[in-house]
Amino acid sequence: MRTSLPLFAAALVACSCLPARATPCGQQVSALQRRLDSAGAVRVAGLEPGHTLTTGSVKALPRILTEAPSDPQLKPTRENIAAARLLIREALEEDQEGNQRACENILTDAKRLIGALP
Repeated sequence: MRTSLPLFAAALVACSCLPARATPCGQQVSALQRRLDSAGAVRVAGLEPGHTLTTGSVKALPRILTEAPSDPQLKPTRENIAAARLLIREALEEDQEGNQRACENILTDAKRLIGALP
């Protein structure tokens, strides 16, 4: 019993210096990844290897919209979605290094590339 208390205290001190996993940028990355695995993104870019179709979101539209976006620059393309996936990987690396501002800036660029998914 006496040795377990110091071991527990040492483990607690060691874990306290680790970065938190649930950062705001990390949550945005997860949300953007789910968006890129949605039916609209798959309709534009196709289902890529290693990705699964996300269904059942409470925020999802009940059906895929068939109308084009009112702003032509917001129309997503397969290339833009692929580039956004690369940017998301970069944002994850910045988030793991603790660079919150860089992570958010990269995510802004990724969102701009994705545009309005159908």
